[in-house]
Amino acid sequence: MSKENILGTAAPFESVLDWALHPAEHAKEMGTNAMYAHIEPFLDILCVVSYPMASVIIGIAGLLYILNLKDKSISWMTKTSLTYVLIQLLPMLLKSLLQMM
Repeated sequence: MSKENILGTAAPFESVLDWALHPAEHAKEMGTNAMYAHIEPFLDILCVVSYPMASVIIGIAGLLYILNLKDKSISWMTKTSLTYVLIQLLPMLLKSLLQMM
């Protein structure tokens, strides 16, 4: 190894000092990341599956609109759209909730 490679591998003094002065915060952050890592695959599956399900429901709501059931149709479209957006935001919301705890 050359001298340039060795110099690049050293940890910055500020981060080591911060870890030494605040070990509880760093342990909490590591625990939060580990917990989120276990939940993330399920959230990914939920996010991927939500699009086709929302598309089918919106399509059925469109057919209901054509059949002159406008109130029911608009209700389904509104609820489906809000649920889809909430599911897409769920990973971000869960990550922020875990970090606040």
